[in-house]
Amino acid sequence: MKKILLIAIFITVWFSAFSQISNLSLGDPYEDYRDSIKTSDYPWRLPIMGGKLRDMGFDLPYPNGISVTYGYSSQQLTLNNLNVGFDPNNLTNVDGLARFRSIKANVNAVIARYDFYVLPFINFFGIAGHIESDTQVELGLPFDLKFSTQNAGTTIGWGTVVAGGIGPMVMAANFVQTWTFVPSLEKPSNTIVLDGRVGYMHRFPKHPEQNIVFLVGAQYLGLNPLSSGNADLEKLVGITPEGKKEAAEKLDNWYEGLDDPEKNVFGGVYQGLSNYLNNSEAGKIYYEFEKSLYYPVSMTAGFNYQLNHRFQFNAIYTFLGSRQQIVGGVTYRFGFRGKNLLRGLTL
Repeated sequence: MKKILLIAIFITVWFSAFSQISNLSLGDPYEDYRDSIKTSDYPWRLPIMGGKLRDMGFDLPYPNGISVTYGYSSQQLTLNNLNVGFDPNNLTNVDGLARFRSIKANVNAVIARYDFYVLPFINFFGIAGHIESDTQVELGLPFDLKFSTQNAGTTIGWGTVVAGGIGPMVMAANFVQTWTFVPSLEKPSNTIVLDGRVGYMHRFPKHPEQNIVFLVGAQYLGLNPLSSGNADLEKLVGITPEGKKEAAEKLDNWYEGLDDPEKNVFGGVYQGLSNYLNNSEAGKIYYEFEKSLYYPVSMTAGFNYQLNHRFQFNAIYTFLGSRQQIVGGVTYRFGFRGKNLLRGLTL
């Protein structure tokens, strides 16, 4: 049953893609800059109709981008329908036995992303990165137990952003789906992120290519509820020989206090734990469980700073709900030269 806590670490797969903010705007006061945009060449293949919008005076970001993002998050988790055992074909439901007093997962992630605009207001991206997590667990078993687990894994995913604006006001909606691979889980953990943001763009009169956007919004984080895998008890718990002896005594006292039907139900779990606690051999424990965040919806606040058409810097803070998170990154934008698609379309 102790293995169940390690699960918390894996479900903390977190990736946050900061929405690309398009400079589409109406009522731009910088008419000289707008006029220069209308007469300048648009050398990029994408986005579709990008050249047409450039002719109309819209300032578009370069269509392709490479980003590096670092994120840290702290999350409160809950587990249900927990089944454990020392035989993968004979697991026991221990919801009535194992009581999680606290499960707090801290996750560090470094993510690389490649993105491109298909249309001036629609962006698609792919991501890949590395995560490391540390989960602090307080567990009520037949006896109280506190410990932490560490793990590392690889995450991949994709997403899309819809963004635009009118005047200084900008809006963005973001979808991200990721799969995180961790050695202790039989299948990758699937995560979905949905968020919406509104913001205000401030431009710099002497540097029309520069702007900073302040954003606020809400975010939903959904986890694949079903997980299964196995864990090495020695690595999971890290208990000392003295601690094993004390835990074995408490386990025996608990088991002896059960009635016969309860002993029939928990006999396999008791025997497996007893074997582990009473000898020096490492044992594996197998598990299945359902996981979720206490509150999947959180608030967000952040900014996106565009130094020029090439470089963007961003940061966002997530708060309330069941987690706190801070993400920061840098993006380099570029384009592939060629005939812009549908530039000659008459609107």
